[in-house]
Parts: sequence; structure tokens; C-alpha cells
Amino acid sequence: MHITRELYMPALKGIAVYAQSPSYTSVEGDSLIEAVKHEALAFDPDGRKRYYHPRIFRRRSDDNGRSWVDEPDLHTETPADLDGQQRHVPMHFLDEASDRLVSIFSTFEVDTNEFIFQGGSRIQRTYRLWYEVSTDGGGTWSLPRQIVDCREGYDETRWAPGIVFGANGAMADLSKPVVLHDGSFVLGLTVSSGPEDTGSDGEGSWKVGHMRARLCDDHSLRVTFGELVEVSSTIAGSGCCEPATTMLTGDRLLTTMRCQGTEDGRLFSSRQCVISQDGGSTWGEPQPLRYDDGAEVYVPASYSSFMRSSVTGKTYLFANILPKPVLHQMPRYPLVMAELDTERGCVLRNSLTVIQDLPEGAPAERRYSNWGSYEERGTGNIILTMPEQPKSHDFTAMTRPDEFTADCYRWRVAV
Repeated sequence: MHITRELYMPALKGIAVYAQSPSYTSVEGDSLIEAVKHEALAFDPDGRKRYYHPRIFRRRSDDNGRSWVDEPDLHTETPADLDGQQRHVPMHFLDEASDRLVSIFSTFEVDTNEFIFQGGSRIQRTYRLWYEVSTDGGGTWSLPRQIVDCREGYDETRWAPGIVFGANGAMADLSKPVVLHDGSFVLGLTVSSGPEDTGSDGEGSWKVGHMRARLCDDHSLRVTFGELVEVSSTIAGSGCCEPATTMLTGDRLLTTMRCQGTEDGRLFSSRQCVISQDGGSTWGEPQPLRYDDGAEVYVPASYSSFMRSSVTGKTYLFANILPKPVLHQMPRYPLVMAELDTERGCVLRNSLTVIQDLPEGAPAERRYSNWGSYEERGTGNIILTMPEQPKSHDFTAMTRPDEFTADCYRWRVAV
């Protein structure tokens, strides 16, 4: 296995650049599309930090990722204008059966008087999902339509089982959908916390959802939602989110979830796993992700993803895998690639390969996380893109917006 790293997108001063959710735009050819997020840091009069996104946009490549052209901005923000409806970067998915491109994104409403991650806040209560469809490889898109369960009793307010706009919501994270044998696809969702989710005191639970969708002839999505996966706060003390889903053998699905430990040290962070035998409609009980020898895989509370290689035929997990358990979201290094045993749903310990560790002299709080990923046509290489953030200062030491600057890099893994 050969791994190389190169500068992908240099950052403007004060900006951290994320390149996420890349996809080929059609079944044939070398045209790619990806979402780009410019993230920045603002300080309020009391010195508190708040993230915002000066630009969210798409860009396209017609030469297999060698050169790119920016498209018009999808969304812009300034520190002085963060209240109201905002949106996340779009997820891109090529429906190969129909050669159409689907984009799914989340919107939410912000009240800057509230803490951004507060349970039951306006952000948490107003997440909704939308989709667009392109029939010309991403050149043009249909008007956004809200995702609503197609069964009787659901509408734009009560749009999924257990989800009511204004009470709680659900958002699409960075992971790609899984295509089932019948051509439908399953996408994992983070269900945002409502007032009843109490967190790390041993009461209440966190929830993860899954939508199963089929692209119809009229370019609409026919969507049904499976049962919500509940993870007790005695397992995930401070939150459960960012599900990553993959196929096991047969028709089984495996979802792993980012679960954070408790502040008082009673509970370590983990990746909890659930298995579905019926295409995402129902799920088993959460269990820790384990190695093939039965030991638990140690991780911080951070993002992970799966990819199946057409070169090796193997399924790989990408995650920050650690030698010992930790309580929180750090460290987010090394970034590790490991083979998943798709029969048993476990990680093969002897397959662990470090893609990126913390370089000498780098800030201790650097995160190798929240990447974009795809398999490169023509080579079968696995491509990962993410910022080296923070670049020069630990987050806790930052006192100026320019210290947030972080360039985006590209890793190429030849399997």
C-alpha cells in the first residue's frame, strides 16, 4: 500500500478549507463534482468563539480531479448575519441505475443568543432535509424539495417517524448512501436532540435515523424512514451522531456511530454499532465496534467512513483509531485505514495502516477528520481530502481569526 500527500487547496487568511462529498457525475467519463466549505472563526465581545461559513459552494472537474472550476456560491455567512436559516454542504450521490445525480442537504435556523451545541436549541429543533436531482451531470439542478416520508400521516412538519419540525430534526452527515440489491439506497442521519435528551447524567438517550429512498421516473425521491436507533446516555454520555453505514454479507447493513464519553470520566468515547437484517427498517442493539480478536476498537468521538474498493474487493474503515481509550473528541490522529470483516462485522487488527499521524512540531489539537473520499477512476486509488486544522495554533490558544487558517490537502492511497 502506497500513500502520498499533496497540497490540494491553499486557504485564504483566516479560512479553513474543507473539500467534501465528491462524486463522479455520470456512469462514464472523468467529470467530478465536490462541495467546498470555507470555515472561519469569530469572537464575540466576551471572547467566546463561534464558527461560521463565509462560503459554501460546488466545484467541478472534467479531467479526473486534476483541475477544477468553482460554481456560484450556494450559501454565504458573515459574523454579523448568522441568525435565521442556514445550510450545510450538500451530499452528492450518483444513482448509477438511472445515471442521475442526487444532492441531499440540511437546513437549520440559528439564534445566536443560544449556545450552538445546546440540546433543544433552535438549531437542534429545526433541522430538515432537502434534495435536488440533476439529469445532466450536475450542470443544472431541480428546485429543492423537502424530504418527507411517503407514507400516510407525514407532511412537511411531521416529516419522519419521531421527528417534528420545531421539536427536533435530523441532518445528513458526510457519509455516502449504501446501495441495496433492489437499487434503493440507505442513508444514515443524525437525529438532533430535543428538550427530553438529557445527556451525561445517566438518563435519556440519543437517536440516529436511516432513510431508504428510490429515485423515481419523475425525478422525485420516494422515501421511507426506518425505526430510530436509540443509544442510551449510559453508553454515549455526551452525544451520539454521524452514523456511517456499509453492506455486510447478504442483505445485512452495519452502522457505526460516533459516541462521546462523559466529562466526569465514567465513560470513554466509542463507536457503537448496530446491524439491520431488513434494509434499514429495523436495527439490533448497540454494541461496541470490535477487532477480530474480540477487543474493543478505541476511538475518540470523531467522524469515520467506509469504502469498498473495486480493486481489492475489500471494505475499509477510515477512522481515528487509538492505542487506548479516551474520554472526549481528541486526539484526532492518527488517521487509520483498516479492513472490515463483512461476515462478522469486525475490524481485522493486522490490517491497520496509518494514513496520517501528527507531524513533528504540529499543534497537539490538530484534527485529521471530516474528510471527503472517493475511488479514483482509472487507477482505483482511494482519494481523501481534508484540512490540516489547526495549522499553527491550538484551538484553545487562538485569540485572532487569522490563526484559524488551514490549507486543504489530498491523500492518495494506492491499495
